[in-house]
Amino acid sequence: MSPAAALAAPPAVTAIAPNNGPANGATSVTIAGSGFVAGSTVAFGEAAATGVSVVSSTKITAASPPGSGTLAVRVRNQNGVSEAVPADQFAYDPAPSSTWLGLNGNSSTYLGPVDAYLEEGVAYDRSGPIEFRAGQIPKAGGALEADMRDGMIPVVVIDYAGYHGQFSSDPKFPTEEGGSLTLRKYVKGFVRTASAILADYPGKTVLFEPMNEPWGYTTPQYDGAPYAAVIAKLLPVAREAGIPASSIYVAAFGKHWIREMYESRPSLQIEVQGWYFHPYGPASGSADENSAGIQSLPAVQAEMTSGQNNIIVSEVGYCSDEVNGAKGCHPGETSAQAAANLSLMLANALPYHRAGWLRVLLVYSRNDGGWAMQLSGGAFTEDGEALSAFAKAQQQASRAQAARRRRLRARRRIKQR
Repeated sequence: MSPAAALAAPPAVTAIAPNNGPANGATSVTIAGSGFVAGSTVAFGEAAATGVSVVSSTKITAASPPGSGTLAVRVRNQNGVSEAVPADQFAYDPAPSSTWLGLNGNSSTYLGPVDAYLEEGVAYDRSGPIEFRAGQIPKAGGALEADMRDGMIPVVVIDYAGYHGQFSSDPKFPTEEGGSLTLRKYVKGFVRTASAILADYPGKTVLFEPMNEPWGYTTPQYDGAPYAAVIAKLLPVAREAGIPASSIYVAAFGKHWIREMYESRPSLQIEVQGWYFHPYGPASGSADENSAGIQSLPAVQAEMTSGQNNIIVSEVGYCSDEVNGAKGCHPGETSAQAAANLSLMLANALPYHRAGWLRVLLVYSRNDGGWAMQLSGGAFTEDGEALSAFAKAQQQASRAQAARRRRLRARRRIKQR
């Protein structure tokens, strides 16, 4: 090694793009950093990347090897190996589940038969009555029990004082400094409630969100730091209690919120394993990252260094002022326009689901004024018909794909004889 090389700094990774890809590998990843020289190699965890090309001293491209979980992408050359940093985390996407659609308030059976959507695979159920205060124990015969009985998959919100619905900085928001419910008490209460639910329904899928739309209640509002403090305390305690980190979906709604959480509590750059995203705005102050709706999600996902392969999107939908005499809709927005917008949104979400990182999409909602999927008595609105048609098409595509796999397996068995 020459004296110049011996004095050269080891490589360093400052960013990777994309930050996720399928388990079978072959994702083309661009690695940014410094100290890249000819002959540099790249590893995802312990597995060597293929097709490594050193473009410059600050840029390398490489293809991901097969893998699973989240792995550090590290560069090695004659000057050393890059240190593992949050920015180098590459997440392998799980295979997408055929059940991924849901509704807010899917358990609101007063509108009609609950199987109106369940038979089409719209099985996730969120909010409405499935919301608990930290420390609350589910009662027998409640909405959660009904969800399990009817074959739905609950997405449970565990809040600190119940959802207000009217945003304003709340002095009761859990903090180290105190309040009516301290941060320690909230964490303890979250674990108590979540643990009780998991004990009541062993082997069942239950997803948890710590607080609904916390950005409306922080001081100052829309500041990710206070919520980051809650999550940084919560995740280690929940892990010790046996609550899977991958079942805890941290509330988020834009790039600046993610960035503020990471900057405030750097441990979250690695510890978060799931995000609960609301892609609407303009609460963030940036139309680019929220108001574009679900199409803004990949831009926000690119900012994540943790949980980027396990995302729930909730409360997406379009409001018609023709339905139920709705208030709060854009004036003149017809049912046909709302349905067309919903269909377009679902089409935009589909490739995210197929890639594996969009685990659940929850439409807003089964019935809430002009956002309704159904009317009193159970009849579908035009929005509801659009969701139903999309869900049926996904079921048919899934069945066709399964049939193709069965045929391929049969052919292989015949060849092996």
